[in-house]
Amino acid sequence: SDRVFASMRVAGPNPAMLERLTTLDGRFPVTAAQYQSVMGAADSLEQAMAEGRVYIADYAVMTGALNGTYGTNPETQKYTYAPLAMFAVPQQAAPDRSLLPVAIQCGQFPAEYPVITPATGTEIWQMAKTVVQIADANFHEAIAHFARTHLFIEPFVITTHRQLAPNHPLFQLLVPHFQGTLAINYAAHESLVAPRGGVNDLLSSTIDNSRVAIVKGFQAQGFNAAMFPRQLRDRGVDDGVALPIYPYRDDGLLVWGAIHDWVATYLGLFYNSDADVISDRDLQNWAAELVAFDGGRVQDFGDRGNGKIATVAYLVDAITTIVFTASAQHAAVNFPQSGIMSFAPAMPTAGYVPARSIAEGSVNWFDLLPPLDQAQSQLNLVYLLGAVYFTKLGYYDRGHFTDPRVAAPLQAFQQRLQAINAIIDDRNQHRPVYDYLKPDNIPQSINI
Repeated sequence: SDRVFASMRVAGPNPAMLERLTTLDGRFPVTAAQYQSVMGAADSLEQAMAEGRVYIADYAVMTGALNGTYGTNPETQKYTYAPLAMFAVPQQAAPDRSLLPVAIQCGQFPAEYPVITPATGTEIWQMAKTVVQIADANFHEAIAHFARTHLFIEPFVITTHRQLAPNHPLFQLLVPHFQGTLAINYAAHESLVAPRGGVNDLLSSTIDNSRVAIVKGFQAQGFNAAMFPRQLRDRGVDDGVALPIYPYRDDGLLVWGAIHDWVATYLGLFYNSDADVISDRDLQNWAAELVAFDGGRVQDFGDRGNGKIATVAYLVDAITTIVFTASAQHAAVNFPQSGIMSFAPAMPTAGYVPARSIAEGSVNWFDLLPPLDQAQSQLNLVYLLGAVYFTKLGYYDRGHFTDPRVAAPLQAFQQRLQAINAIIDDRNQHRPVYDYLKPDNIPQSINI
């Protein structure tokens, strides 16, 4: 349904795609009349943009991707898509201010791909929504999931073990959040992202093209831009009045705040001033290797993006980002695989007709969907990836922290997480259920 389709943008497997639209985009010529056909004559596209109520999901990164194939003797063509989709929130006086889909264009070039709205026709509109879901699934698996959580964390795992002694306070704080990450990343390299592996079989593109998408997605977002509050601001989705229903944002901010306070209190036990940070040679070597060309090649890391940590405040933000990404952010993009992506008609991982044929009405929705054995393979793989829970955020092995001063702030952190569980349970009484960022459902590390 339209309502569930829109909710995927704010509470689905890839909930960090939506961006506020402030001016009309020439690539996506939605008219005032098309907007009003969905949102009503009392609203206007111009007014809605001025009030920050219009949003876009843009899959331009998929433009020009090489289509893969499925099966042998004969091979079946798969298709990848680079759509644009517009969404809007009703006016403040509306009784229901849930996000709604307004228009979809199945490619980046309006001369080739017409704007499609619910008024275009039920089946064409359904296929256009499915095109967005397919693009979203491909962006999710390659970029939002693998690149921006699994690969994002990997250089920190290696550099922490190389540059910090086991008794260093930062080592002790970080290492539990790295448990299993290198193992699962290597398993992905050996199977999922290997030739003829799961990515090649199920996603739209060739395996080489999917690897390119992973790299492009990884390099497109620097470390500092990945800090949760900043990425919300950068996408223009931090305004709870303009966009009132955004479970990923709202629950994520609760968890981010809890982690940030825990990290700040913990590091405050060891760093009393900025001078203490600057003079910690091991810490500075750690940061230097992270950004080095022959090291982690982490982009935009450090107070000024130059790989140098000069303040306690930045150190707290940086460590919070690492812990949040390894735990909460990964949970937000990993576990919906089981609950949502395992049902192929809801979110296919590839399309099976060209995008241009959809607006022409020359194909039907079932032609677009994966063959049954592909749908079964999708179920088998993503259900497994989204169903394994091991460890829980905030709960470290007994005796892990050797400094007795850590006990009280750790207990406070755990109590805070339990309170957040209760807040999210209450929120779920008044919104579509979103449990992916409940602390009880967040593992400590990326281990699946």
